[in-house]
Amino acid sequence: MRKSPRLTLALAVSALLFAGSAMTATAAVPINDVPGGAVATTLGNTYTLAAADVTDATTDAIDAAMNAQCGAPATEHSVWYTFTGTDDSGFLVDGSASTGFAELGFMIIEGDPTSTGTVLACSPWMTGIHATAGTTYYIMAFSAVPGGSVGELSFTVSPMPPLPTVSLTVNPRGTVYKDGTAKIGGTYLCSGGEEFGGISGSLMQRVGRMKINGYFEAYPLCDGTTQTWDAIVFSDNGLFAGGKSANISVGFACNVMYDCTEAYTEQTIKLSRAAKK
Repeated sequence: MRKSPRLTLALAVSALLFAGSAMTATAAVPINDVPGGAVATTLGNTYTLAAADVTDATTDAIDAAMNAQCGAPATEHSVWYTFTGTDDSGFLVDGSASTGFAELGFMIIEGDPTSTGTVLACSPWMTGIHATAGTTYYIMAFSAVPGGSVGELSFTVSPMPPLPTVSLTVNPRGTVYKDGTAKIGGTYLCSGGEEFGGISGSLMQRVGRMKINGYFEAYPLCDGTTQTWDAIVFSDNGLFAGGKSANISVGFACNVMYDCTEAYTEQTIKLSRAAKK
């Protein structure tokens, strides 16, 4: 069967358009759309990917397999990076400078994501791990909101922050009030607790055969300077009175990776009645 010149020309044009469209779609996908094209990163550097490239990045079965260990709402527009540990201090991935994302997610994976990968960390905007020297880890950046907006990806790779330092004291004297509450205090010295920190503890006093127990919390600043603190202790089974009591307190602080440090102290406290007004 002979084809007309017009039909032959139409088919040729259609084929060219299809080929051109396919070439354009392929070229738009970023090179690190899959683990095999992962971009290597090093400490102290920032890595960016234009919004257009992020938009054209895809998601696939590898993302789904890794997300089975994470549980993010979605892993759309995923792109891949690697980091090889130079020592055992770990590294932090911070994407807070990224723009346009409804929610940016990161996973850090040990092993080959296409086969035996294990997700070690998974979190929105920032995550990190305590790395092992010589081990290569995969970093997946992705949009964590199904159908959510995406924009320019920008993240830094930096050393894992050190553990916070904490120390505290409890004053040997406290005050007891008419309503049966007690007030105790002391000092708190903390540094490196960017995320949160504070003091919690218990107070116990024997009144006859009964043990009066109470609990308290305080949240002085964690800024590297010695802070004074005090707290009102409420009992759950009676009223505190003048006399001796035993205290156990715990000071704590956690950095941005929720690595926490604690400090314990025990103190016998003499409670005195508050002066009448």
